[in-house]
Amino acid sequence: MEDKVFKHGVFSKSRVETFSDGIFAIIVTLLILELKVPHIEHANSVSELLTAVAMLIPKFASWVISFITICIVWVNHHRLFEMFKGINIVLFWLNVNLLLCVCFVPFPTALAGDYPGNPLAVAFYGLVMALIGLAFFFIRLYGLRNMGLLKETVSLKAYKQSVFFALFFGFALYGFAAASAWINTTLSLAMYFLIAIYFVFSFAIQRKD
Repeated sequence: MEDKVFKHGVFSKSRVETFSDGIFAIIVTLLILELKVPHIEHANSVSELLTAVAMLIPKFASWVISFITICIVWVNHHRLFEMFKGINIVLFWLNVNLLLCVCFVPFPTALAGDYPGNPLAVAFYGLVMALIGLAFFFIRLYGLRNMGLLKETVSLKAYKQSVFFALFFGFALYGFAAASAWINTTLSLAMYFLIAIYFVFSFAIQRKD
């Protein structure tokens, strides 16, 4: 008998994952387009070129943070969808919502890179990242409420923990970092970077277990 969670239609899991992977690949490529070679008045001036390159440091920093973060989002996306045995139309559109947020990342990245001292620009970056975390939370929550979508090998206890982590680390922590921009933009940017580094090392630790 057809599983009730698939009553609204079934999507090919492999095609949805391939489509998603393509989106991630495009976004990480687009991020670098904001780093443009500076134009100086005197082409042979070392000091002038050095000054121009130094002006790009905030843009370079925002690019690095976003690149690492998008890679982390891709890893999370891959691990999450490995838990599903199928994809229905609701899960498909929840995934589209996540990809919508991911596609928007180059804009706040450029904004924070151009205006690293402006609290609105830096806070807006964190808000977008928080929305990505919220999108993940909705996907995981839907899987929790529709257990028929999950593979039988998935640990219910571990999955419930992942729902909480998605809300805390993905949404609340980025929201806090975004709010911190109104106190100190450097602190806020440092928090974005540290959140990304935390996930990188947490993935490495999980890999060893």
